Amino acid sequence: MNKFKQSAFSRFFRFFPKLFTAGLMYSVPLAVFTGIFVLISYLTGFNNVIIWGLGLIPSFPFYAGLVMIIRKYAVEKQEPPLFKTFFTAVKDNLKRFLIHGVVLYMIIAFGMFAILYYYTLSQTDVVFGSVLTIYMIFVAILIVMMFYVPIMEITYELKLKDIYKNAFLLVFGKILRNLIALVFLAAVTAVTILAFVFSRDAMYFVTLAIVVALYPLLYSYISTAIISKGLQDSVGSFSTKPIDEKKIEEQREQDAIAAASDTSDSDYVFVNGRMIKK
Repeated sequence: MNKFKQSAFSRFFRFFPKLFTAGLMYSVPLAVFTGIFVLISYLTGFNNVIIWGLGLIPSFPFYAGLVMIIRKYAVEKQEPPLFKTFFTAVKDNLKRFLIHGVVLYMIIAFGMFAILYYYTLSQTDVVFGSVLTIYMIFVAILIVMMFYVPIMEITYELKLKDIYKNAFLLVFGKILRNLIALVFLAAVTAVTILAFVFSRDAMYFVTLAIVVALYPLLYSYISTAIISKGLQDSVGSFSTKPIDEKKIEEQREQDAIAAASDTSDSDYVFVNGRMIKK
């Protein structure tokens, strides 16, 4: 029973108010920046979803805060201060998450364009149907890779190239977990699309508000909770034990005394807890 209580599923409902607040702290900037680019697209005449999606880039640093909160609550089973933890993660990862936002935007934008393009061609030539299938698999691989990039960025001290290299390798190294995450996220996305399809008039805007408030949280929570174990097994634990400086200093003093009193003919002595040559 206690194990279930500490599961990511259970903790989602136990700490939902805090998780929902963290979700809003990302969703609101995303909605604001998207609204700005929607307005720009109308004013300039370039009214299309590719321009609207540019709002993802300046809002993406806030995603660092959301992922950090989810990591703490869902994976590490901690309950840190919500606002301090969130905005510290945003501040510490601002520049790098702008870069990740550009990468994610390009994956989504080029992916949508190519899929629509090849889907249209496949209506006249079956050969393009095969190309469409291959491209959809390729886009899925890149999306799964982006499950790993944000949490690796806020957790490990790695160069950008190493983050993307490890994330790409984990797509194939943890296939089962990745497929499970994709299935759950596909189900959430399908429900979201159906909600829009069957919404009319005022209900459409109610649905839009609910989706904006909840979808990023659900997407992040599901992907982070499912992939975290495989990520820790491959790259390293999220939690690190604090260094006990007092014990280290005591060990050094003991080694120094042992080395000074050593009258043996051995060529090796203990220094800082290690055996080294005199």
